[in-house]
Amino acid sequence: MSDDPTAHRWLLALGEPRQALGWSLAEWQRHIRLARRLRLLARLAEGLDAAGLLDQVPPPARRHLLAEQQLSRWRVDALRWAALRVVQALEPKAYPCVLLKGAAYVAQGLPIGRGRLPSDLDILVPKAHLDDAQVSLAKTGWDELPTDAYDQRYYREWSHELPPMRHPHHAYELDLHHNILPPVARTSVDAGLLLSRLQPSPWPGWQVLHPVDQLLHSAAHLFLDAEPRERLRDLADMDQLMRHFGVAGACPGFWDELPPRAAQLGLAEPLALALHFTARWFDTPVPEPVRRRVAASGPGALRRAWLVPLFGAVLDPTDPDRMPGLPQEAAATLLLARYHLTRLPLRLLLPHLWRKWRKAGDQTL
Repeated sequence: MSDDPTAHRWLLALGEPRQALGWSLAEWQRHIRLARRLRLLARLAEGLDAAGLLDQVPPPARRHLLAEQQLSRWRVDALRWAALRVVQALEPKAYPCVLLKGAAYVAQGLPIGRGRLPSDLDILVPKAHLDDAQVSLAKTGWDELPTDAYDQRYYREWSHELPPMRHPHHAYELDLHHNILPPVARTSVDAGLLLSRLQPSPWPGWQVLHPVDQLLHSAAHLFLDAEPRERLRDLADMDQLMRHFGVAGACPGFWDELPPRAAQLGLAEPLALALHFTARWFDTPVPEPVRRRVAASGPGALRRAWLVPLFGAVLDPTDPDRMPGLPQEAAATLLLARYHLTRLPLRLLLPHLWRKWRKAGDQTL
């Protein structure tokens, strides 16, 4: 992790775009390269545009911002079109259809819905209706990617989603979930608790998670269910979710509900990590009583002593002109091992990794 306390100050421009106007051309070059790699450049462009500041950006930098903004708007429009077609395939149903992550942010018109570069459409239905939803989608052209019998068992018994689905007329993969974490994972979530607090979406036929649960889902995804390298944009999402729902008051009671809800869902640890890094790199203004309550139920001192440095090293983006150093590579390897160990118990993990290793070897022959 960088020892330079100013190394991450450029991230503040995502929420306070006026800060970018003081950058030199050399800083613009570095920050544009970093932001593009982290999928944050269009978000910076949208923030500057909304503040009426794009015309004040040096022309060489403005060209990159405008190009990324145009790409983002095309991809967001394509995501919206795909989501409306998908819900038509699922209607009328007696069960809820839920947008997750980026699609949910876009549908709600949240500030972080602008400037996204979506690559897939994540949706959730109750597990009891998973087969019905898949059949309905297949009738309209959504097909699973090819999988063998073992992978089918993995997805249907041990995972929280089905194999990705594709459609010849849509640019995005469709990920059909029944939960936000695998049911056999060391940390699992009762999907019924999530479904009990759904809220309507402005997009017809769709619902979204409660705002508190949207933040907790983002934290769980980053710190439990994803390889964290180059995932700084997830922290940017969490920063903006807290600012919108909590600081700006879009969700009354957000801060009061957050700590007990995290404890109820078993997500106090990922939330504590999220609060630590958003405060450190984005200056997220979390009320101190909330921070203390989350810290008290989050990881203890011994776990924090190794989790925080490891995630700090891996989430810290490598400078555009440098290769990742040995400490970052070592941290990434350790967190990858943790990722596998938290997703599957050893009795399933060891045969799973052996099979994947054998399969990868066969494909190289």
